[in-house]
Amino acid sequence: MTERYSPYPPDEPVIGATYPPTSPVSTYADDGGSIGADSLHPGEAFGSWDDEYAEDFEDEYGDEYDDYYDDAPARQPMFYAFIGLAALVGGILVFLLFSLVSNGGEDTPSAGSVKFNVRIDSPTKDKRIDIGKPEDVIVQATSTEPIVRFDLYIQDKLADTVDVSDPAADNKYRATLKAQFERKGEYTLYVKVTSASNATEQSDKVRVIAIEPVGDRPQSINGKVVATVNLRTGPGENFEQVGTLTEGKVVKVIGRTTNSEWVLVEVDGGRWVKATALEMQDSLALVPIRQVTPTPVPATNTPLPSPSASPSPSASPTVDPRSPDLAPSAAVLIDGGTKLRVTVTNKSANAYTGALTVAVANVGPGTLTVAFSVNIPANGSTTLDFDLNPAVTTQKTAQVKVDPDNAVKETNKDNNTQSFGLTPAVEQPNLLIANVDTTGNIAVRVVNQGGPLPTSTVTVKVTVAGSGAEQSRTIALANGQDSTFTVLKPGSGAGKVEVSINGQVVTTKEITVP
Repeated sequence: MTERYSPYPPDEPVIGATYPPTSPVSTYADDGGSIGADSLHPGEAFGSWDDEYAEDFEDEYGDEYDDYYDDAPARQPMFYAFIGLAALVGGILVFLLFSLVSNGGEDTPSAGSVKFNVRIDSPTKDKRIDIGKPEDVIVQATSTEPIVRFDLYIQDKLADTVDVSDPAADNKYRATLKAQFERKGEYTLYVKVTSASNATEQSDKVRVIAIEPVGDRPQSINGKVVATVNLRTGPGENFEQVGTLTEGKVVKVIGRTTNSEWVLVEVDGGRWVKATALEMQDSLALVPIRQVTPTPVPATNTPLPSPSASPSPSASPTVDPRSPDLAPSAAVLIDGGTKLRVTVTNKSANAYTGALTVAVANVGPGTLTVAFSVNIPANGSTTLDFDLNPAVTTQKTAQVKVDPDNAVKETNKDNNTQSFGLTPAVEQPNLLIANVDTTGNIAVRVVNQGGPLPTSTVTVKVTVAGSGAEQSRTIALANGQDSTFTVLKPGSGAGKVEVSINGQVVTTKEITVP
């Protein structure tokens, strides 16, 4: 039953409807009436009304009530159900459209979901590279989707590009790019890879040092005289002395001996001095070796004076013969390059006890100068340790000077300065056979569990029943890195895998090939 037949106006007003005055019937509704009577006609609904009053109400309001309830709009429940359904369908369509736009209309991974692992195998950190000479930059990378390009950047500028046309079967990619430097100095390089969805990732940066090659044309470096030294016509004490260099003078070094103990300086057309007397401003490796062998001063026999001859007075010694003779004799890196241990030797028959200052140059920022309290016996030695910060992890040439202020009286001052090559302890590479897969062609995974392996030719050979097959590749492996070699199956049965570096076997493993 709809509200059309209700004896009361609607509880909720309908927009646009006009309501008639309240019927007096409601005043008497609780008194009882005839069930089923039309409440719009009070005269019929309640026979107990006063007839005159009912007739008056009918005349005044009856037609108005009839017209209103004949034309009043009715509220249909299906209307609300339709509105709710339309809203639900519209929300679903908006959600589907948003999802389609967000995914670009394709089922492809987003750039942020691609996982990379990129590393540069060669060159290694602080490698010295000749200017003007192309250098191979060997890189390998893995990715969760195909890699399409390798880009090499030097000082954040694009230097070389290698495009990848075919996806790698194991998602391991390798590339060799070219780097070349035109000026001396330090450079930073890295490699950036790009995947099929245009996602990118770059390797860690590697610092290299570009140097001028030592060729046929003379090279030179500057050296500062740290102790007064004699100039000689050749590289040795037995050559003629032709002058001296005083402390503090800067000279140009244009040559050296094979062992770098003597250097040729640009003085008076070329004179030789002991290398320990100079503080080199650059590496002696940049200076060419000079095989100069001038005629040494011949030794002469001085005839003994005749008994009648008066002996010549001898010169008075300028140094107390009871003084020590202190000289640096060794310098080595210890504790992972965090300390430098210097050995000072007393070459005199006179012991020395007291303060001794030692200065070390070219191993860190500035010159390390430390005063020690020492007790060095006659013809004995002692060791002195210098703290290094930062630690020395590359090759250096340390210049050690004992008693730089000449505070100690010695019998000989010419040996107070010496140069020593410092080489940090380098762990050797240790290649191991991590896995051998014989299901198809034989796949051998080699891992380096030792020090870094520089760019080398690594060969994996498989021998079965006297027949062998091998694969060789030029690779570089840091600690923990691995590389997989694929070798054609030479046969079935018991066999052996050999791994060699530059032709030398470093590890083997017994296998059985089905």
